[in-house]
Amino acid sequence: MTGRFEVLLPDLGEGIAEGAIGKWLVSPGDAVDEDQPLVEVVTDKASVEIPSPVTGHLAEAVAVTGSVVPVGSVLAVLEVESSEVETPEAVQAQTFSGTDADVEIAATPGARRLAGQLGIDLASAGIALGVELIREDDVRSYAQARGDATGSGNGARVDEPSDRSAAIPDRSVIAARLIRAAAVPTVTNVDEADFGAVQSSGFSPLAVLAFVVSRTLLEHPRCNMLAPDGRPVPQDAVHLGIATQTEAGLVVPVVRHAEILGVEEVRAAIDDLSRRARAGQLRPAELSGSTFTITSAGRMAGQWSTPLLNLPEVAILGLYRIAERPVARDGAVVVRPMGNLSITFDHRHLDGLIAAAFLQAVIARLESWTQ
Repeated sequence: MTGRFEVLLPDLGEGIAEGAIGKWLVSPGDAVDEDQPLVEVVTDKASVEIPSPVTGHLAEAVAVTGSVVPVGSVLAVLEVESSEVETPEAVQAQTFSGTDADVEIAATPGARRLAGQLGIDLASAGIALGVELIREDDVRSYAQARGDATGSGNGARVDEPSDRSAAIPDRSVIAARLIRAAAVPTVTNVDEADFGAVQSSGFSPLAVLAFVVSRTLLEHPRCNMLAPDGRPVPQDAVHLGIATQTEAGLVVPVVRHAEILGVEEVRAAIDDLSRRARAGQLRPAELSGSTFTITSAGRMAGQWSTPLLNLPEVAILGLYRIAERPVARDGAVVVRPMGNLSITFDHRHLDGLIAAAFLQAVIARLESWTQ
């Protein structure tokens, strides 16, 4: 016997409430396997592929390409074996109903907002640009090519002061998260580490640091807690968030169960997640669920900074520029590859001694690295 299974737009993390349907990766009637990507959904933060929760056949692609739908909407209906059916609470799909919906213009929410501000018809822009999915930068390019904000009726150029705010990427989701994080009473502790042993190993400092942090958190579990409702809950596993810069902004893909991975496995996971984050190919589950985050600006990092927490985590570790600096060793001044590390923590749940002990344990492991 067969049944019908509704695939809903899942929680995309990062406080995102809606997404644009970019491209269907399967067609009605196609067989799909569990975890096979069904459709690309584009948000103002990233593009993600929504996988099928079950094995079956695509009976109906409910969400229309180009429509903007909220989290919880029905994306697709699958035909599955009756034993696979676990029908979720029914939620009616909500699709975009603008002047360009009839021609199925695929555009990100940010692109639609910017087009509305500049009075640009997305259908015309899509034809002129020849792109499958219209992003904010495409709208700006189209507006600049025309030389005016077409719907304003006053011929104002896009680069005039009155329109400059529209040229700034939409960071409303990021802003909302940062406002919440900034309200948390945090303290930052900074210390330096000798990365000579790490550099000699041939592994990148970030890969070794991620490995070391995941092991050290097992010995300092109070730094590996989540406090979603104000009450800290220790976590058994280490799901390590790696802050990654993309064209759409900062995202935090997650290395699952980092505490059981070897350093080479951690390195491979970080490389894979970072590459797919920048290409907009991460799945929603890969952008949520972290228990502790590492942030680093790589070569652009300064001496140190004070990161904001990745809520509901209670601590975040920063890695900064590693460079040769003079230091004292056994009564002599020598030059060593030194880098600063910081631990920023929620002082409501952690005292400075606990956070400092964790940071010192991380540094000790880095400086004695022998892998």
